Amino acid sequence: MTLYNSPAIRPWHGGDLNSARQRYGSGPRLDFSANINPWGPPPAVLRELPNLLPGIVHYPDPFAGQLKQLLADWLGIGPEHLLLGNGSTELIYLLPRVCRVSRVAFPAPSFSEYEYAARLASATCLYLELQPPTFAWDLAALKELMPQVDMIFLCNPNNPTGTLFSAGELAEILAVLPPRTKLVMDEAFIDFVADKAELTLVQRAREDSRVLVLGSLTKFFALPGLRLGYLVGTSEVVGQLAAHLPPWNLNHLAQAAGCLALQDQEYVQRSRQSMAAARSRFYQDLQTVPGITALPPTANFIFARLDDQGPSAAQLAEQLGRRGFLIRDCANYRGLDDYCLRVAVRREAENTDLVKALKEILTGGA
Repeated sequence: MTLYNSPAIRPWHGGDLNSARQRYGSGPRLDFSANINPWGPPPAVLRELPNLLPGIVHYPDPFAGQLKQLLADWLGIGPEHLLLGNGSTELIYLLPRVCRVSRVAFPAPSFSEYEYAARLASATCLYLELQPPTFAWDLAALKELMPQVDMIFLCNPNNPTGTLFSAGELAEILAVLPPRTKLVMDEAFIDFVADKAELTLVQRAREDSRVLVLGSLTKFFALPGLRLGYLVGTSEVVGQLAAHLPPWNLNHLAQAAGCLALQDQEYVQRSRQSMAAARSRFYQDLQTVPGITALPPTANFIFARLDDQGPSAAQLAEQLGRRGFLIRDCANYRGLDDYCLRVAVRREAENTDLVKALKEILTGGA
């Protein structure tokens, strides 16, 4: 019997520090494999969370009322349009099952959990293939695909390529979205995007039952260990989906951390400004590394491809791992080959250290 979590059928994601320690030892690691805000959680979260530990003797608020209201204010919508999840992945798995879809589409490459969720709901999977080297969105192919499916997952910006829909392209898609097709737009990384206000579909989702938006508090606020995701939709759709979630799906500390994070506007502004500067410098430095071609970044990560004549992404990841750097080998993304990788944008000094290590390895100095 093959288990669901068998490595043969279940792709891994970035951020697996436990496996890295087992493989490379327990020394210090710079994790470029997971796309998390490198400045860590807001100071208030780290300061106040220990004081909230006595509260774990009680059940958490089953409705997460305070968090829902603060997040609704953050997004500019009413709380009735919000569904909170134990990470957005919980909600990804909820959608195909509850919506009873038979045919689901998603980009290739993109986040693998869309496909797993669809297959668990016994849906047929179709793919919007993004072509190298730029992996740009193919609007013609997308428009042709939408009438063929009950649900389509899109990701803006796309993970792992960083491909970003423009406001004009989003308008084109919405103009031809069939009445029977649900568009699920995953905006997990949009808080890092400069033009977020022009590109988010949150306002459209609260009034159009065909459109759903997925979001995350764990990337921008650096809280992946607490699992905080959300979905935006019409009040009717949100109510239907909520009926299929288990009670207490958000624990006490996760709710508290989310509330503290959303109230720290200084952290938000500082993170966006610092990320923009670090991302620009990192991308420029990567362009000086021989044997690697990086795509222009749009969020807090950079997608790149190694030259065929050099080491594969797995071989490079192994050599970097021994030096204390973790990167994301993207070979197990549908539509990518053994030479594709993704690196998170970290603090400038850390990015510089990785660039130095890449140059040493790719010029034969490893």
